[in-house]
Amino acid sequence: MTTDSKLCISQGVEVKASSIYLEEYSKPSEYKFLFCYKITITNKSDQKVKLLNRHWIIIDSNSKQEEVQGPGIVGQQPEIEPNESHEYLSFCNLETHFGTMEGSYEMEKADSSKFQAIIPQFYLADNLNQFDKPKYKRGQTIKHPQEDYRGIIADFDMYFINDEEIYNKSKYKPAKNKPWYYVLIDGTNAISYVAEEHLEPDEDPENIEHPLIEFFFNGFDGNKYIRNDKTWDELKRS
Repeated sequence: MTTDSKLCISQGVEVKASSIYLEEYSKPSEYKFLFCYKITITNKSDQKVKLLNRHWIIIDSNSKQEEVQGPGIVGQQPEIEPNESHEYLSFCNLETHFGTMEGSYEMEKADSSKFQAIIPQFYLADNLNQFDKPKYKRGQTIKHPQEDYRGIIADFDMYFINDEEIYNKSKYKPAKNKPWYYVLIDGTNAISYVAEEHLEPDEDPENIEHPLIEFFFNGFDGNKYIRNDKTWDELKRS
């Protein structure tokens, strides 16, 4: 096994890790720090492998330790062919601005033998951004040139996590592993779920009309709308 601070190779399976701090969803004054991390698993062995289980050790800067164990990753147990990779993103909440994650994946080879693929220790820090953050912020106005509408970003996901039927209906088939945005469409009561690659900044941030503006935002500061703390679950109950 070879290892450095972000990469480990165990029996031909390479695991790379990186992280970013999600400032918009964090509340330092309430000791809530949200991080997104990206894992890339590459099979450099000569046979197919399947990820069965995960085991995480998470430690914050107060030395609080949490262990997380369970089947698969983000609801999947991916099978990875030789010379292929599987990449995914997930999230971690800490009570401090700094911490570490490390662990292992239980892997099964095509010959039914099992082994532990080590996940290298990596850092979660509020000043560390190892891959691109979302291009647009909540409250920012944007436009969709292909569909010819304007709107406001109400929320975003770091990757596509909506209903697969929504993606299948899209005629553009944008990348799933990049940010997607919930957009209040100007002049309608509709909410669209849009890939980052299909949005552009709007040069006229004012004069957006949508019935949910007052629900999700506390006014306009001259450049963007000010997002409040209301959630989609609260909207469903209202």
